[in-house]
Amino acid sequence: MHDENSPGQLIMPGQFVAHAERNGKIQEIDRWVIHHSIQLLALHPQLPAIAVNLSGRSFDDPELPAYIADQLHGRRVRPGRLLVELTETAAVSDMSDAARFIAALHETGCSVCLDDFGTGFSSFAYLKNLRADILKIDGMFIRDLSSERGNKAFVRAIIEVARGMGKLTVAEFVEDGATFTLLREMGVDMVGLLPGPAHGRPPRAAAPAAARQV
Repeated sequence: MHDENSPGQLIMPGQFVAHAERNGKIQEIDRWVIHHSIQLLALHPQLPAIAVNLSGRSFDDPELPAYIADQLHGRRVRPGRLLVELTETAAVSDMSDAARFIAALHETGCSVCLDDFGTGFSSFAYLKNLRADILKIDGMFIRDLSSERGNKAFVRAIIEVARGMGKLTVAEFVEDGATFTLLREMGVDMVGLLPGPAHGRPPRAAAPAAARQV
């Protein structure tokens, strides 16, 4: 956000999101982000998709899926180009509302991504009720993947379960070629890179706004 009291200064999300969630303003912010993301997709038809991470408070807004559908229709944007991300923590805190919200989003034609997957102790059990299309593996399992045996086992399990349920997987925080190669061997569908030394970068990257398959 732009700081009205200090022209040229930006206020980062970490400084206002928590406060906006407490006072309810986060729903207005979510709609603002959705509106401008769809506008961007309309202006740049070459963009394959944009991912929008919504607050857990969005579950309290039953009109939001209809708002998204109206925005997409009004801008003549194909719904599949908008990927809606929900964090696992927010979704499992209110399972029934989250399930209804995801179902409503699917009716609009949008895909749903469960962000930070694996942070909950019963993550796999939640998948029966939370019918997300994409699982974004939490970064804490991707860092040090090549050297941590436990992380390898967990990530491999997520990928295998996701594939068995017809879902795609995304691995973020890929910092080097060794991790990229390991994820490709495991069968992950997409990766997101962190900036790093040129010699350590994997040859291909995948961000939600410009996804490429591994």
